[in-house]
Amino acid sequence: MRQVRQLIDWVYALITGHPLLFWVCMLINLFGVVWGGIVWYGPMLASSPAWAWIFIPDCPAAALYATIAFILLRYGRPVPWFTAFAAFACIKYGLWTLAFWTRHWLGAGAVEPLELMLFVSHIGLTCEGVLLATRIGPLGMTARAAVAAFFSLSILVDYGLGFHPPLTWVVTPTFAMWTAVILTSVLGFWLTRPSLVVAQRAEALGLQVPRE
Repeated sequence: MRQVRQLIDWVYALITGHPLLFWVCMLINLFGVVWGGIVWYGPMLASSPAWAWIFIPDCPAAALYATIAFILLRYGRPVPWFTAFAAFACIKYGLWTLAFWTRHWLGAGAVEPLELMLFVSHIGLTCEGVLLATRIGPLGMTARAAVAAFFSLSILVDYGLGFHPPLTWVVTPTFAMWTAVILTSVLGFWLTRPSLVVAQRAEALGLQVPRE
């Protein structure tokens, strides 16, 4: 695990330590925000009530959150709850999309170039979430639970009220919903895991605790 953390730290330092590389990555993110928001989710946004918009463009929104979170971190103005929120979004929707396309390909039996591009780009989105997850910093349990609660609510809105992402003829709403439930549950447990309570109590007593 130490080697994995060292690799994550090295990648984070590489990206944030080189302005050109950093801004190229941010521009790629913003391209994904615009393309995904217009091409993939545009028709759905146009036909949905405004209150539901925050729940609809899952991956484009996650890329936007990540861009803001990275900029805040790089310029020394981190907002821990927002970093946690962006990390949760990137990992959840990145992995959900990987599961989505894998299921589609298993049923369709063919891989289209655009689908492969989306698959690869969402590996990148997931990795961004992992980078952000190691930079959350001090954050109370209430804020952590609130982040997890938002993404639990998004499942209700998506699959209870019918605002889930566009699906293919292979991927059923049931598969999409249970993938979202499992990912949200696992990430929610990680974000509010019992060991955090112990660590926070130790920190309150002035004891040294391992970094997140």
